[in-house]
Amino acid sequence: MNEAQTLLEIENFMLKATKRTYRWTYFKADYDELKRSAEAVYDPKCEYCPLVQAYFELLPEHASFENLEVFKNSRAFSCFQNELIEEHESFLDKFSSNNRRNRNHLKAYFYDLVESHRKLLLVRVDLSYRFNAQPSVKQFERDVNKLVRRIQDKDTIFKDQVGYVYRLEQGGKSRGYHCHLLVIYNGSLRVRDDYLAQSIGELWLEKITKEDGIFFNCNQASHKKYYKDLDQLGIGMIERRNPKEVENAWLAISYLADPQKDKQYLRASVQGMRQFSKGQSKPRARSGRRLILKNHRYISLT
Repeated sequence: MNEAQTLLEIENFMLKATKRTYRWTYFKADYDELKRSAEAVYDPKCEYCPLVQAYFELLPEHASFENLEVFKNSRAFSCFQNELIEEHESFLDKFSSNNRRNRNHLKAYFYDLVESHRKLLLVRVDLSYRFNAQPSVKQFERDVNKLVRRIQDKDTIFKDQVGYVYRLEQGGKSRGYHCHLLVIYNGSLRVRDDYLAQSIGELWLEKITKEDGIFFNCNQASHKKYYKDLDQLGIGMIERRNPKEVENAWLAISYLADPQKDKQYLRASVQGMRQFSKGQSKPRARSGRRLILKNHRYISLT
């Protein structure tokens, strides 16, 4: 059973049911079409987005007598619609607000790294799963945690990393649960970003997901060339003294906390699971150099 896809189908159905043009007399039959799949993926220890949670609360083993009224009369269904709309909109507003806050924190984190290092090597890898090996959200969290521990330990391919950022998302049918990962290395000590990205992807594929995973190496030459030709390349080696490289790098990194990506949230999560995370800025002694960010331009003053 593909949990990620089933949850999307449930949410899409419930979203359709919130439309004023939806006929409540169809609700019971439409609901029952997904019931078997829903029962197969439901986990009482998980947390769900409002539309999915509302569906699960109508399952016979969970529903109260009051909830079941939505199947029986139009007034109860109309009230149910209003509650769904309000809860879903509130959820999306909070998600967007969190993304804006994360973006601000990420910006400060990135420019701290720029100020601390003459060169940075940015390595981006997108991590997901084969369609016929889609995991539960619990397994997804375990896999991501294994990877993050490796990054934090700075062993083997993560030696000389000075920062990292990741965002967990849930996409359409072909991708399901996936992770956008950026690892930032000290560019004075590390080169060969294509090799590092490939090695991280292979670690995900072979060691962490046991061949169930897939990955996309964003640092491969052909991918970087496309953005370089547009003068928008923001990964690979960047130098502090080059404002355009730093600006492009920020634009690339900021994608990981883009408030406009309002449909990529996880429909299920484990308690305490973080959909966005980054490394911690290290306290350091201040030098005579100051950095000014003005109109998205990076200026070094000595």
